Amino acid sequence: MAAVDRNLALVRLSESTNSDFGKVDFAIQSDPQKVFSSIWQLESQVNNGGFDAYFRHTDPKVIAHAPVALKEIGALQCCAVVERALQFLEPVRSTLKGQGDNQEADDAVNALDALDQEFFAYPDNLTELLFAFVAKRPEAFGPVS
Repeated sequence: MAAVDRNLALVRLSESTNSDFGKVDFAIQSDPQKVFSSIWQLESQVNNGGFDAYFRHTDPKVIAHAPVALKEIGALQCCAVVERALQFLEPVRSTLKGQGDNQEADDAVNALDALDQEFFAYPDNLTELLFAFVAKRPEAFGPVS
């Protein structure tokens, strides 16, 4: 039996009808679907633009759920990075609204750049952990292959 490409399996899941990601309002997703959606969104946004982009383009409910989701799959080191990044959420969001101190926002972006690098080092293997989480829940996601 051939080994499963876990990343490809997760990509396929994210695009399938077995995943609520991007298809169902986050607030009404089941708990397992929320875990998948929040981690998938976190990885997508941070990998494509850092925490700054994540904070600017992600629903606040999804952002708030990310630490919960990371703990749920056992990604405790990554969760610590995200929790430190969350300290800078308000300065980033304030500048989006045309409020807040530009220096404070600049300082936040600089701090987030350092946290981006910690995230990119993948202190936890998110692909393996998320795949294991999904594979243990066929009732929520169907078979994963």
